[in-house]
Amino acid sequence: MRATVCILLLAACGDTGSPAQPPAWEKSLPDARVIGERWAARGLTAARGIVHLHSPFSHDACDGMPRDKTTNVPNEPCLQDLRAALCTTRIDFAALTDHDGSMADEEFTTLFSMRGSDQAVRNAANEQIGSRILCADGHQVLVSVGGENDLMPIMLDRHPPGTVDERHAIYNGNDAAAADAFRAAGGLVWVAHTESKDLATLRAVAPHGIEVYNLHANIDPDIRSTYLGLPSAGAISAAAEFADTNPGHPEPDLAMLAFLSPNQPAIATWNALLGEGRKLAATAGSDAHQNAIPIMLADGERGDSYRRVLRWFGNIAIVADPHDPAQIEQAMATGRIFTVIEMLGTPANFDVRATDEAGAVYEIGATVPRNSRLTIDVPTVRNLDPDLPAPVIRTRAYWIEPGGNVNELISNTNDQVNLNLGAPGAYRVEISIIPRHLGPYLGDLGTDMASVEVPWIYVSPFYVE
Repeated sequence: MRATVCILLLAACGDTGSPAQPPAWEKSLPDARVIGERWAARGLTAARGIVHLHSPFSHDACDGMPRDKTTNVPNEPCLQDLRAALCTTRIDFAALTDHDGSMADEEFTTLFSMRGSDQAVRNAANEQIGSRILCADGHQVLVSVGGENDLMPIMLDRHPPGTVDERHAIYNGNDAAAADAFRAAGGLVWVAHTESKDLATLRAVAPHGIEVYNLHANIDPDIRSTYLGLPSAGAISAAAEFADTNPGHPEPDLAMLAFLSPNQPAIATWNALLGEGRKLAATAGSDAHQNAIPIMLADGERGDSYRRVLRWFGNIAIVADPHDPAQIEQAMATGRIFTVIEMLGTPANFDVRATDEAGAVYEIGATVPRNSRLTIDVPTVRNLDPDLPAPVIRTRAYWIEPGGNVNELISNTNDQVNLNLGAPGAYRVEISIIPRHLGPYLGDLGTDMASVEVPWIYVSPFYVE
């Protein structure tokens, strides 16, 4: 996100009277395993990940000052902000995706930015493929290296081979040859900013997954107007009111509520590719650089602090061991993941599974026999204070037929949904929410923003052949 995009957030909101004081807002997130409690009976749990994240090895990170101008070393205060945010928000795996300038110029192991008690994570060939941050409270964060240019390789084991100039060329590639080079380097091929990508390119690179939501796209005036069909300044003007520091100000962590909306072109592209028989996982991209809103908000943090942005949403991998990089990578590759906008609440009692006629259970991302049953245990908001207004949670299930027709099979507010998967195609689930429970945190702004239905969870598909 560009620094010029959000500087207008200096504007303040007026005083229209505030509701009763709600419970204290939680600036951190719980351990992700609370999301995966329903999976525990099957020997699985949840790992919370950030997929699309920039460190000081991106040229435009840290307010455009990723390195000290005198020593050329990475911006240590900015890096420490990132590391602290990963611990505070209890991220289990962080897929760094730095731009080729300057990550392609560095030795691969340098890009993990290891400090203090960090541990190197190595493969069977003794290559370092990750690092582990040991947080003060005992939490662990697995850090992997990738890049974001036209394509977004994630969880690489090494740089693609060649000279530094050849590396730059590969990282900037957007064709099958570049995608093959990333796979050969041990990574997964992902695509960011799906809203701006054409189908021909996506077919050629055959990615493992794509972004169906990107924070930058939801904010940037040019992207909003050119690719999303939204008013160019809509996000800025709405979010400006969260810069208020007067008594009765809204909770700054809810600023995303001002501009949160589905990235419909990205979703349409996902549906089109699923209709062609492609198997594609979906993620939401934080695209955090800490370079967009350098002003301090009412909570004493800058508007785009790493902590705030990582608190907003993440990607949940379903694994047996959340500390095992191979399991996380496999879950990403096979689509055993879903995205959740945790600003709206951490989901509890959630599960999505398929069961065949013999009783075998299949996880998200699986190919299942015809006439299997899809079961959705609809989530509730974890630890919701009973004195807060109740949210309205809606489940939608879609069947994308071979050929691309999209059918909404169900849309309801039941606690559990059961569907028959009786025909070939891809089946995916979305959970939306009217976050009325957040209204009291909006202070003088009133509760209107909390009365609008917004996306909460996107689940990667099941497939029937």
